[in-house]
Amino acid sequence: MASPNIGEDDPTEFTSLIANRRQSHAFLDVPIGSFKGPNSLHNFASSFTRAQSFAASKIDNDIYKKRSFFVSEGDDDEDGNIDDELFDPELMVPSSHGERLSIVIHDISNRNQLFMNNIDNNMSPNNDVFYHDDVLNALNESRSRQNSYGGIPITGGPRKKSRLFVSPSFSSFRSSISLATTASQFNLKKIEDKDGNVVTVLAGQSTAPQTIFNSINVLIGVGLLALPVGILKAGWIIGVPLLVLCGIVTYWTASLLSKSMDTDSTIMTYADLGYAAYGATAKLIISLLFSIDLLGAGVALIVLFSDSLFALLGDDEVWTRTRFKYISFIVLTPFTFMPLPILSIFSLFGIMSTISITILVMVCGFLKPDAPGSLLQIMPTNLWPQSWPDTLLAIGILMAPFGGHAIFPNLKSDMRHPYKFNSTLKVTYAITLLTDCSMGVLGFLMFGHYCNNEITNTLLLTPGYPSWCYPLISGLICLIPLAKTPLNAKPIISTLDNILLSEPTEDDGWISSFFKSSSKFLIRIFVNATFVILAILFPEFDRIIGILGASICFIICIILPCLFYLKLCGSKVGGFEKFIVNFTVLISTVLAVVATWAVIKF
Repeated sequence: MASPNIGEDDPTEFTSLIANRRQSHAFLDVPIGSFKGPNSLHNFASSFTRAQSFAASKIDNDIYKKRSFFVSEGDDDEDGNIDDELFDPELMVPSSHGERLSIVIHDISNRNQLFMNNIDNNMSPNNDVFYHDDVLNALNESRSRQNSYGGIPITGGPRKKSRLFVSPSFSSFRSSISLATTASQFNLKKIEDKDGNVVTVLAGQSTAPQTIFNSINVLIGVGLLALPVGILKAGWIIGVPLLVLCGIVTYWTASLLSKSMDTDSTIMTYADLGYAAYGATAKLIISLLFSIDLLGAGVALIVLFSDSLFALLGDDEVWTRTRFKYISFIVLTPFTFMPLPILSIFSLFGIMSTISITILVMVCGFLKPDAPGSLLQIMPTNLWPQSWPDTLLAIGILMAPFGGHAIFPNLKSDMRHPYKFNSTLKVTYAITLLTDCSMGVLGFLMFGHYCNNEITNTLLLTPGYPSWCYPLISGLICLIPLAKTPLNAKPIISTLDNILLSEPTEDDGWISSFFKSSSKFLIRIFVNATFVILAILFPEFDRIIGILGASICFIICIILPCLFYLKLCGSKVGGFEKFIVNFTVLISTVLAVVATWAVIKF
């Protein structure tokens, strides 16, 4: 079978704009922060926005389909309408209003000689470079032509038969041309699946540094705030090695995901891997797991928000933790209605806040001369766990910070050079593991057996720091839920919208339109209210993180990647490696069960 990623390793197949440029295998194509080239600040921002769109749409709502973007020829919806009039069978990207993007691309090529240098006029879009403004202008002209012809789509000639059509459920940046072309230019390439189906897709745009940045943003989250508690429960001898082991194993399983994706270049999401390995049932299970994960993360963020405000401003009579959770509902709900580009900016603030908190905890440790809460006079610590239940509780807490595998397939498919993905994983996990170990070790040294729930809450309740530390830490903590909660809510909201509501049409009357708009409003209110109610029922941050790590992270980050690898790459897996993978699945399953039981029981 032909190579699935045409032009990926052969420089002669790139466009005229880059045909004379020698491919660089250096880690950085150009210095980060330059105002030209693939690593410009603008392209970094575009890559980050696309990464947030992956996080905001990672639940696959179309369980029955082969891929998140494929349907068989002749498949139709509930009303018997075939989707081929809105989605181009040659290109897996619809425009914002349904025009066939490949026809628009051909129009641009025929009209603009800049794009015709070194490109055969008879060649269909394949690794060609097109610019955002030109595409949008062509789309507007296409809409004008459609209106002048009584709304009949202009197709530019007879449409070729295709074995595949495109469904509207593909990932956000590929289902909207405006979001897809947030960069100044974008590429198209042809890929071939294992069955020989050739389709044209948007080529990846992110460079290795951009992918590293996006991956770190996925991995470094609020889970690290509970790591001092995890090391306390496990002790130095078990806790630190277990934390490092979790990082190493999840790095290895992330590389297994990458190898599994290489078996079929049309696999672009975690759900695609599930379907390719085990069919529609696997996609359903993965969607349920993602929903539980998002729900738990949303609850943890509400608890974090209320705990930080309570530690700074609260008391046990009037401003209780529960009332601060009500306030969080009022504050966070409006963010759910914001568009993704704006949420992406807040998400950037979130990762900056998380890293700043890690640094600030260390700074506070040196500013306070005496224990507790000082690195100049450390607290007594324990080498061994005090009980077996504590050890089991620690397993989930120490596993939780490494739960980014749900987005890794999207990040790889968005890379300009996907073969560099494994190299980006090494850097990503090195930085993440260093950050997590620093927070866990420093927090445990500063507070010892006083560690309780999140480290920031313990610090805010400890007197003796400079007065500016308390509002600064509390403010940084509150920024994280503002940045993360809307993105966690979006996939759940999208799923509920798809299940409960049909898409609005021109035939809808004002009553139907009002009902749908009101229902969407209520769904967003309901999702945020669910976060708050569960946060009131389960108020302990470390236990929420523990159960997410024990039940969800073990499954998504270790067990399923190993099973996908064995299924999709089984013929290439040697006997010893197969034993290691199966052994990992067995041990991980046992640890997931006992750790989840410990969190619920104790």
